[in-house]
Amino acid sequence: MKGAARAGGVFVVLFTCGLVGLGDLLGSFADSDRTFVDHFADGGNRAKEIAGSYLLVLAGASLVWFANALAASTDDRRTPIIVTASLAAGGMIVAGLALMTVPLSISFADLTDDTPFGAGQAVLPQFGSVALTVGAMLPAAAFVIVVARTPSLLPRWLSLAGYPVAALLLVALAVAPMLLLSIWIAAVSVTLWRHATPIPLGHP
Repeated sequence: MKGAARAGGVFVVLFTCGLVGLGDLLGSFADSDRTFVDHFADGGNRAKEIAGSYLLVLAGASLVWFANALAASTDDRRTPIIVTASLAAGGMIVAGLALMTVPLSISFADLTDDTPFGAGQAVLPQFGSVALTVGAMLPAAAFVIVVARTPSLLPRWLSLAGYPVAALLLVALAVAPMLLLSIWIAAVSVTLWRHATPIPLGHP
């Protein structure tokens, strides 16, 4: 299970760093158009959000990797694990692309002296926020529940911890609840790594 532990670790790093990079933009959901125009006028904000969006897209890919490695140890839950993780990953990738579009367009226009992104700067970031909080987190909650209910995969305490995590992901309208997904997968990865590591002879 070390392969699953590695994949989970990669996801945790990418997803957490992506959310941190996108934090201000995600927090601007339902703000006025002027707020987004002022926000994207800052080159530092744009650079941070482009990087955060890329990391979110990569996190989606690493979640599929994690699910495939995790599902290798089970037969009856293999399909639900992979399907729910893939749906969550798809939501993350769509969200990352939507959140990236406006800052990338404006930054590219600045470099090439083209006409920058005009009206409607609030639409794609807000769509990206919805894609992440609903399109990604709902199947992510289902993924957590399926993994938690898979027999003999996780210790009982970690399986039980998955239920409140999944419940909070269902209402993850802010960055903080989404970080619970990283925390839970980190705990799963550490547990899998420890169980896959042989105990040396003579170890108490």
